[in-house]
Amino acid sequence: MPIEPVRQADPSEIPVIDLSPLIDGDADAKRRVSAEIVHAAENTGFFYAANHGVPRELVDGVFNVAAAFFAQPAEEKLQIGLETSTCYRGYLPLDSKGSDPTQRNYLEAFQMGEERPEGDPEAPAGKNLAGPNQWPARPQELKDTMLAYHAAMGQLAERLHRAFAIGIDFPEDYFLRYYKNALNQLRLLHYPPPPADLDDGVMGARVHSDTGSFTILLQDTNGGLEVESRSGEWVAATPIEGTFVINIGDMLENWTNGRFISIKHRVVNRSGAERYSIPYFLNPDYDALVEPFPEFVSDDNPPRFEPVHVGQFLSHRFDSIWPRKPI
Repeated sequence: MPIEPVRQADPSEIPVIDLSPLIDGDADAKRRVSAEIVHAAENTGFFYAANHGVPRELVDGVFNVAAAFFAQPAEEKLQIGLETSTCYRGYLPLDSKGSDPTQRNYLEAFQMGEERPEGDPEAPAGKNLAGPNQWPARPQELKDTMLAYHAAMGQLAERLHRAFAIGIDFPEDYFLRYYKNALNQLRLLHYPPPPADLDDGVMGARVHSDTGSFTILLQDTNGGLEVESRSGEWVAATPIEGTFVINIGDMLENWTNGRFISIKHRVVNRSGAERYSIPYFLNPDYDALVEPFPEFVSDDNPPRFEPVHVGQFLSHRFDSIWPRKPI
């Protein structure tokens, strides 16, 4: 049965926030925009980030390499299949399934993370989320473009981490201590128009919340991202030129003991065209333990979440959704 169309989200459901004060504003301006960001984190779990400082040419470049990469024959892309990676890097074929067959998405993907050569002391044996990326032979500019974009996302993520801290009256660098050797991931996603005979209930990306701390999403103009509002209604996060979509993940919800909210979302490609999106996932260090901060716990508000070991949790999670050969 086709998934019913949804309406566009209004600003009360996904607000637009001008981030320029985080780049060149004074302390008062940073506090004002940080308060807006925290308000969104507490009430909607999603917001659009405008005037974010990432150059337009870099955004256009990463879209271009994504389209060129996914346009290649399957046998070319499978030369760097994710299933052969020691650290979940590389190409994921269309409509792949991991160890949990219910975790099905009609998309194909290419994933990279922080560059860690074999033998790097920051990627020790057993910590299988850090290590070398796999790079395709073509397009030749893909590696340099993705590394540059990954670096730009890291800078934007640091500004947002500082804003989250300022907005809850924490020291500005409070969250950064958990990201000294972070497991952040950059992913290229391609959602082809779904075939008419696709199984009922299968969509571009199934209903889920993001497991990390937060996500910075670049989406093309075709749309497809849909968010479950606080009332339980599905609404469209319609693309807005020049913005990213930021959403709170499960780990920030855990850290703040539910003050920040991680909202369910999905992707339904209704455009009839090829859809591309590029998420950057913020994941703390491998050995970080995520549990409610004492500042958010009291007799009236006891801990609502169990402690989570980041590396162990992500390894188990990724194995359930991605096919991968045993190491």
